[in-house]
Formats: sequence, C-alpha cells, structure tokens
Amino acid sequence: MWHLKFKYRHSDCILAPLVEKYNLNVEFYPLGHYMKDNWIYTSAIHTIKGSEQNIKKYLKDLAKNENVVKLEISKVIFTLTREKSSLETYQIIYNPKLIYVSPGYNSSDGFEMWEIACWERQPLENLIKVFEKAPTTTHFEVLRFEEKKTEEVYVFGLFPKLSEKQKQAIELAYKNGYYQFPKKTNLDKLSKLAKISKSTFQENLKKAEAKLMPLLFRS
Repeated sequence: MWHLKFKYRHSDCILAPLVEKYNLNVEFYPLGHYMKDNWIYTSAIHTIKGSEQNIKKYLKDLAKNENVVKLEISKVIFTLTREKSSLETYQIIYNPKLIYVSPGYNSSDGFEMWEIACWERQPLENLIKVFEKAPTTTHFEVLRFEEKKTEEVYVFGLFPKLSEKQKQAIELAYKNGYYQFPKKTNLDKLSKLAKISKSTFQENLKKAEAKLMPLLFRS
C-alpha cells in the first residue's frame, strides 16, 4: 500500500488559526462527509491538548464560526463543518479511495498534518499536485511518500475507556515526568497535585495502566 505524510498551511482552515492562537495541539479524525447545496459537510472527532482555560476559549470561538454547523462537547469533541464543494482540495482529500491511517493534526505552530494511504499511487500523486497549486495553500511539504506494509491504523474506538479519575491520573503522571528515566516526580507529589490521597491516586493510576498495557503487548 502507498503511504503519504504531508504538512501544510491553508488560508481557509477553520481550526488552524484558533489552534495557533491558543497554543493548542488538536487531533481530528474524519468520520464521514456528504454534499448538499454546493457544500461539503464533514463530521469529525477531535481531541485537544493544552491548558484547560485555553481549550475553553478555543471551543467558544470555534462555536462562533459560521462554517461550524454542529459542535458537541463531551470527553471528546464532535464537529460537523462545511466547506464549498467547488474547492478542489476538499474534494480530493475526501476521495473514497483514500484510507486515513492516522488522524489529521493541527499543531500550535499553525501547520496541519495528514497521513493517508491508498492501494494505488496515482490518487496520492494527484493530491500532491492539487494541494501544491491550490490558491489557498501557503505552504505544502511532503514528509514521506513510500510503498510499504501498513502496520497500524489509528481508530479512537480501539482505545479502552478510562474513567475520568483514571484519565486524570495517567495524564498527570505523564506530564510531570513520572514515566521518564530517571523519574522527575513520585506518587507523593502527584497525589498532592491531584488533591487526593496517595493510595487513591495510585489505585487510579494502576487501573489506567492495566487498561492501556494490553494495547502495547498484543499477541
């Protein structure tokens, strides 16, 4: 299978300006799309990394965008957005021959990154040509274009469901260097940051690890 990884900027992006403004990192995965009245409507799921305050501001501004038709906020973010169907870039990125092997990614530096695959080389070559020449593209860069076996596909549903306490524990541990070598923190410090007892924090962390570890060591 052919794999293409690229990053680019485009002046009509809905997410990128807000992601850069609030210093966030956003992953999004298209769930489906349809055309109506010369518009392409796209449903997607998002995860957002950044400060809680900036995430709230980001979502508030996102909801005000006229091309964000629907916005549902829970543990993850769901959107229904629209773009003009005459825009060739949007038509080619949603080519049904393409396989989204990982989510799209908007980084805090304003770039958008995609990794897609296809059984044929030509649709990916066509995508490169269209994106490079698109009037809204301000930067386009191919990071990888090769034929290889597909080792993994990212799907949100493959991840175990963590409780809010378990998710908070493992995120806090990761962000504060608990899994680095040497460790930059310990359970005493982490439990104080979480404002719960050490035993409770350790229990939440162990349960989260127990759910995640099987993903790393599947037979």
